[in-house]
Amino acid sequence: MGIIKRQTIQSSVYTYAGVAVGFLTQGLFFPYLFDKAEIGLLTLLVSLAQVLTQASTLGLNSAGGRYFTYFRNADRQHNGYLLISLVTMLAGFGLSVLGLWLARPLVLANYSNDSPLFVDYYYLLIPLTLFTLIFSVFDNYARLLYDPVTGTLLQQFVLRVLILASGVCYWFGWLTFEQFLYLWLTAFLLAAMLMIAKVIRDDAFFLNRRFISVTAKLRSDIVRYSALSLATALSSQVILAIDKVMISDKLGLDNTGVYGTASYFAAVIAVPATALYKVSGALIADSWKTNDLDNIRMIYRKSCLNQLVAGCLVFVGVAANLPGVFRFLPAGYEAGYYVILWLGLGKLFDMATGVNGMILSTSRYYAYDSLFFIGLIFITIAVNLALIPQYGITGAAIGAALATGLFNLARTLFVGFAFRMQPFTWHNAAVIALGLAVWWVAVQIPYPAPTVPIWQTLLDMAWRSALITGLFVGGIIGLNLSPDASSMAATIWQRIRRVR
Repeated sequence: MGIIKRQTIQSSVYTYAGVAVGFLTQGLFFPYLFDKAEIGLLTLLVSLAQVLTQASTLGLNSAGGRYFTYFRNADRQHNGYLLISLVTMLAGFGLSVLGLWLARPLVLANYSNDSPLFVDYYYLLIPLTLFTLIFSVFDNYARLLYDPVTGTLLQQFVLRVLILASGVCYWFGWLTFEQFLYLWLTAFLLAAMLMIAKVIRDDAFFLNRRFISVTAKLRSDIVRYSALSLATALSSQVILAIDKVMISDKLGLDNTGVYGTASYFAAVIAVPATALYKVSGALIADSWKTNDLDNIRMIYRKSCLNQLVAGCLVFVGVAANLPGVFRFLPAGYEAGYYVILWLGLGKLFDMATGVNGMILSTSRYYAYDSLFFIGLIFITIAVNLALIPQYGITGAAIGAALATGLFNLARTLFVGFAFRMQPFTWHNAAVIALGLAVWWVAVQIPYPAPTVPIWQTLLDMAWRSALITGLFVGGIIGLNLSPDASSMAATIWQRIRRVR
């Protein structure tokens, strides 16, 4: 667990630095720089590119998490794994491009009236998907070699800095919107190139086909697992994108822009989970290989508790400061208030159930995870069809939260019955109770009036956040609800004393 803790902390630091840049860019800068339809276009392009990226890997990225342990041999260039991944990537990308071309008439028919910008820039999905796909393949390869930090640094921080720089160029009037889009695409290309450069620097860029060595049984297992994991991974991305696609179709790109901006704030809550998933996947797969169930149980239990602690702190901080946050957004974004709360609750529930999906997807029952994801797609579509017409973008957020809750409940119950792993203790309930109490205290203090100077709103958000952090962290450590958090606090205190 020491490796997981260290790399998760490193990844979280880089990610939260990226969150700060992303908040400045997506939350404050872009809403004033672009109109809501243009922000909706950027949101939709990224969401669809993520779906196409998953489709283009043909499931091999996910299969690598389970089977790379059988390839791992640096002396034999990891038995040609990287070359196999790249050939698979090219084949999958070709199929995705064909799919985009075939879907063009459908896009014209459904989006020409409410989302004409998407029709105009539809084919930007091809280079965006390619750059995202290259990054994904090399990031996955680096993670399998126990380097989850580089990909996090590039994706969460460097890419966002490059996007911010692109926006600054547009702000100075050096670019038209179309030229901005091309510079924006270049940011994704640079991130992919830097990821490749890191693999080369680590002496892991192996493309010699002489070292390819895959037994017939292993090949059969990988193909079968890839097919199922493709359904799983593709379903997960479809679920993340489907609300934005349905909003664009039914409500237009303006509402997609508001929803996309609001969803960014909610995504901040899940940052520690993103880091943990990247670190823990290979370790859980190795534990399955050696049948080390005790190690898996420990990772599962600690992931549920520590992610809940981190998630509650960030959720309460975001929720309690929302009145101040909306002071900094242009008029017309108020509809995103409850979107943030509902999406945030969904993210928090996902974090509270830990690495249940990682355990299931790397076990012998991996096929069931695919079934859960496919079922989730139908639930999400049904809920959105029912709620979006009545509640607009808030309905989409409610649907996403409900679907996420049901999905993780099913996963947790399955892992519990199949492997007799129950990760929850009274500590988890106590963390939730503490979070609710701190939230209640934080919102009892009056907020500044909308007419006061901005600096007063900033001051209010700063001290309100400090109060939330002090009360929540103090409660966690004082009640010893998370041994890892208490240990980390003790280590920090010892370092401070040594400096003094």
